[in-house]
Amino acid sequence: MCRCAPPPFDATIVLGDYAPPREALVLALKFGGVLPLANWLARELASACAARRSPSSSDDADDSPCLVVPIPLAPARLAERGFNQSWEIARRLAPRLRAAASADLLVRARSTAPQTALAADRRHLNVAGAFALARHASPNRLHGRHVALVDDVMTTGATLAEAAAVLKRHGAARVTALVALRTPAPP
Repeated sequence: MCRCAPPPFDATIVLGDYAPPREALVLALKFGGVLPLANWLARELASACAARRSPSSSDDADDSPCLVVPIPLAPARLAERGFNQSWEIARRLAPRLRAAASADLLVRARSTAPQTALAADRRHLNVAGAFALARHASPNRLHGRHVALVDDVMTTGATLAEAAAVLKRHGAARVTALVALRTPAPP
């Protein structure tokens, strides 16, 4: 699908499929509040990023992200859950990537229905216009930068695509989606 309609993000690094036994880890973090799992996921994502770097690249040619940003939750969902699982991963991942992290650079402009409740063809419409750059953000904060966009699960990529599009519109040169698990495509 990405070859037919390229998403706004430039690359995706994912730990594996959203399937047993790994999905239990994400569910325990997201709905069980087992926050130490965010540290494990961050460590594994950092290792996956390091493995993707070219062995011949020098530090000067390093294209590692310099800013790590989580997919934001709507205020009501954040209040209900008490934490943003994507931020919990992102804030632990940033030091491992030697990057800055920002919990509030990208914000929810509006609440959306949970993506899990929607068919694949409705997900892009659901998140259209759902993200914005925070009002306090400097216009130059993203200019020419490589941003890592962190989420826990990628299904259709609609949420990541919408968030990446906002980051690119505001000057990000490159956006890499760093995702714990991806829902496998149907056979």
